[in-house]
Amino acid sequence: MSMLDWYVALVRSKAAELLSLTDILVADAFFSKYEFVNKVIGMGFRFVGRLRANSYLRYLAIPDSSAPRRRGRKKKYGEKVDFSTLDMSVFTSFIYEDSKGIKTRCHTAVVHSRALKRDIRIVVCPVENGEPLLYFSTDTNMRPEKIIGFYRTRFQIEFGIRDAKQFTGLQSQQTRDRERLDFAFNLSFTALNVCKEVIRKDYPDLSVAQFKRLMFESYLASTIISTCGKSPHLKIIKKINHRLAQLAA
Repeated sequence: MSMLDWYVALVRSKAAELLSLTDILVADAFFSKYEFVNKVIGMGFRFVGRLRANSYLRYLAIPDSSAPRRRGRKKKYGEKVDFSTLDMSVFTSFIYEDSKGIKTRCHTAVVHSRALKRDIRIVVCPVENGEPLLYFSTDTNMRPEKIIGFYRTRFQIEFGIRDAKQFTGLQSQQTRDRERLDFAFNLSFTALNVCKEVIRKDYPDLSVAQFKRLMFESYLASTIISTCGKSPHLKIIKKINHRLAQLAA
């Protein structure tokens, strides 16, 4: 069994449970292969993923009513898509604004993927001094903003697991009891969510690592003040906390 076969079997074993939540399956460019995409679509999913910059995509043939009729099979596809010079008579431009307010002019169209053997909706996001990012969906009617949003949301799961491992003790449990592990995992992710919410409201420029250092330094400062047995002026405490925030940033 190959790795792709194993993942197909894993999705099939959880298909009913997943479809009760959503029919959109998101995966990275490694899974954008016919063997995987075709099977998960057969289970009832709509697939959203990434393509490599050298992917072979073709424009759909547009019938020309004024052209003379010829014998033989009609042409199904047009020329290969050149991402350096997109055919703007086929592609549509739109402005995508991410969660940080950064706006990017992207382009979308329905094209044919030779590797996936199907029509897909492609979204091309240019990158300065680099190859464009190619997002796609097997649902050709899906809005391009949704395609980008679904794919980028996938990374939030990975970032959450990474931050929980590094800062809130996701891997610090030594018990083997299932219920205790479940409680510890939930506590770890709850602590991380609380941290991110405080960061979002009060310290939007700080990362989780910087916020953790700020909390430690604030705790250390308050411990020193309380140990000294004196109550400094409130303005002095505010200056100390402001200075700690600057150090953390």
